[in-house]
Amino acid sequence: MGIGNIFRAFQPKDKIFFDLFLRVAETLVEMSKTFHDGLLEFDINDEALLNQMSDYEHKMDDLTHEIFVQLGENFITPFDREDINYLATGLDDIADYIYASAKYIYLYKAGENKAYTEFSLLIHKSCLEIKKALENLKDFKNSDEVRESCIKINSYENIADDVLSQAIVKLFETNDAILIIKQKSILDYLEVVTDKAEDVANTMESIVIKYA
Repeated sequence: MGIGNIFRAFQPKDKIFFDLFLRVAETLVEMSKTFHDGLLEFDINDEALLNQMSDYEHKMDDLTHEIFVQLGENFITPFDREDINYLATGLDDIADYIYASAKYIYLYKAGENKAYTEFSLLIHKSCLEIKKALENLKDFKNSDEVRESCIKINSYENIADDVLSQAIVKLFETNDAILIIKQKSILDYLEVVTDKAEDVANTMESIVIKYA
């Protein structure tokens, strides 16, 4: 066994899981910031943003896989294995839907929509709060801060619902059936990202209730 593996074997199990979750959260913050910035200067003929989102999505898959590997190897976990499963899956879903949103923006070539960047900003803010909540979740010493972040994430999801409603109303005013179909699909994907962030917030709140 190499020295790295020996060191890892004696790491506190809580540290392994929380370190992995924080790496996931940091990746989501970077991914959502890159997504938002890319949409602010969007160029349909430049696929750099799409490629970046693909790279982040693969990185998230690797981190999620590592969490499940650790779950299979360790009997001692910082909280219920089921909650670790829900949390890891929920975080990965956020990345999946950000990537899906970017992919369909490029595939459909449906033009720009102000709502895209309104959504991407809400998504980025949600990811920042997820990271903050996970930092405060460690050792269950800052439960109030975790709850405060979860409340903010829920409020961002509510705002996203309003953004979706208003965007769809404006979209139907174009009377362009093809544009409506394409952009509504993209808007729906973006709104789902905020739903997935809210799911993660609900999971973290549940963990706090059980263990704080």
